[in-house]
Amino acid sequence: MCGIAGVIDPNAAAAALRELLPRMTDTLVHRGPDDEGFFAADGVGLGMRRLSIIDVAGGHQPVTNEDGSVQVVFNGEIYNYPELRADLVARGHVFRTHSDSEVIAHLYEVHGADCVRHLRGMFAIALWDQRARRLLLARDRLGKKPLFYAQAGNRLIFGSEIKAILAAAPGLAEADPDALLPYFRFGFVPEPGTMFRRIRKLPAAHYLVHERGETKIAPYWHLVFGVDEGMRRRPQDRRPQGRRPEDWVEELDALLAEAVRIRLMSEVPLGVFLSGGLDSSTIVAYMRRAGVQPLKSFTIGFDRAEWDESADAALVARHLGTEHHVLTLREDELTATLPETILTLVRHFDEPFGDSSSVPTYHVSKLARQHVTVILSGDGGDELFAGYSSYRGIRFAERYRRLPAWLAESWLPALAAAAGHVLPAGRGYARRVAKVLRDSALPFDEMYFDKMAMCTGETLRGLFTGDLRAQLNGHAPVCAPDIGAVLHSDLPALSKASYADFRFRLLDDMLVKVDRMSMAHSLEVRCPLLDHRLVELVAGMPPDLKLRGWQTKAILRDTVRRWLPPQTLRKRKQGFMVPLRDWLRTALRDMVGDYLESGNGRLPGALFDHRTIATMLAQHRRGAADHSNAIWLLLNYAAWTDLYGRARGAGR
Repeated sequence: MCGIAGVIDPNAAAAALRELLPRMTDTLVHRGPDDEGFFAADGVGLGMRRLSIIDVAGGHQPVTNEDGSVQVVFNGEIYNYPELRADLVARGHVFRTHSDSEVIAHLYEVHGADCVRHLRGMFAIALWDQRARRLLLARDRLGKKPLFYAQAGNRLIFGSEIKAILAAAPGLAEADPDALLPYFRFGFVPEPGTMFRRIRKLPAAHYLVHERGETKIAPYWHLVFGVDEGMRRRPQDRRPQGRRPEDWVEELDALLAEAVRIRLMSEVPLGVFLSGGLDSSTIVAYMRRAGVQPLKSFTIGFDRAEWDESADAALVARHLGTEHHVLTLREDELTATLPETILTLVRHFDEPFGDSSSVPTYHVSKLARQHVTVILSGDGGDELFAGYSSYRGIRFAERYRRLPAWLAESWLPALAAAAGHVLPAGRGYARRVAKVLRDSALPFDEMYFDKMAMCTGETLRGLFTGDLRAQLNGHAPVCAPDIGAVLHSDLPALSKASYADFRFRLLDDMLVKVDRMSMAHSLEVRCPLLDHRLVELVAGMPPDLKLRGWQTKAILRDTVRRWLPPQTLRKRKQGFMVPLRDWLRTALRDMVGDYLESGNGRLPGALFDHRTIATMLAQHRRGAADHSNAIWLLLNYAAWTDLYGRARGAGR
């Protein structure tokens, strides 16, 4: 695991690049505290910071081929590198190290840019071909490892984090007004965009080739759910649809075991995140079956019962015999340093980021790093096996649309409103039911994005001033074209939602959160459920195997039933949440006032309606309304503009 950075500049001498590269990689020390390495020649510079995990003694980067004409810096892990290495040795290639990174240099000699198709793992790669004067950048299929780039004149600058690019070109700290609406709608800026106008994300499953001043970006893998026109499986990849459920269970079991086993390669201590939910418990079970000893598990507890899952995690830990570590976050201790923590998180994300579960993720990563360097996690299970409650909502919507109009449009809403006057939950219940019914009547793409949204269109229209407010009229959610195509396709509804979750929510929210919060503590996180071969298998399953009636993750439960306690299999999903509504009224009250009250200069007046914001703050503080999401998004945006002053100024 590393942080990488580099520059292609035909006007830069090697000496100037040797001076520049350390400034870029110094911003990435948290990603690689153990080692550094550089390659510089006229016109090109590559740099890296290394977290030593495989071939600790000999895996220094950059790595090269036999004659040094290919130079590679690399962030991630290649889990099939022993097989690739054996094949390359048989072809006559000579290796100097036992690291997975050296495989990439020799594989490029055989396959060129298509070498990335042969890699099984998580990675961000920068490869320089000295003979062709060609730069290859590549990112793994599911987007677990980040890679950013920017073109400034005839320069191409790249890095694992935006801060490395800004170290080389501070003038790129210019805000992108087009990123505001998706951020305030969803809590993140979808790829390939960033909050900076001229800095882009290299999309997942893509590679970039920069040669003779021209840059080309192309995909090398597609996520396919079923068979869809224009996105068909190759004949050898098509799976028989007439298989029995137990056949699917057998193949899933084998691939789960393999995906976990190959992620146990490490010369440093290794453990697992354990929340007590089905996904993380599954990983622990397969680690136990693989013979990991000692098996160290880590969980976060809260002194608020409604947020605490530590008892569920302890049950699994006892059942599977792990060496269990629990960090109980006392709310008074956590909130005492919360403003400082938020600023730390903003510095690690480099962009405004609206997922408040980044706070406990930061702390559980800190706990784990005190004991291990590598951690396995259950990330991806909800998207893969239809685990979110929204999938039940999608199934309900399918059935709701079949109802007669008189029942769907009149009787059910009226019944929900009446129940709101009778039931103890009252108005809150009526509002939730009304939203479900309203969403269910929408076209599928609108329903999907409405369920994803952190702020409603009404809230957004109140937040912004005239120019941005006008853009909201008929504003389509910003997403990659392939997501829109799938959402409008004739695939089953559950498959469409799962595809979008992989390419949108997981990619730009969940994986970003885990990467930045773990690497803030120099902790590598591996995700067996996001093994691309496992993903391909489950994507090809009939949707009813994943959502059986109203039971989520049905086939996963069937597969792991032998290994886990019955209580774990029956456990309802509980998110990794924090009491954000209360914090914004108490521990963060002063910080919110300092950053969001008008006159402080942290929210550009040309963009935001400060009268609306003042009303929202007043309502939230006295408990008249819950504006948690909007206030949290505003707070993170204001902290970001304060950190990147030039970006703030450009946004006015």
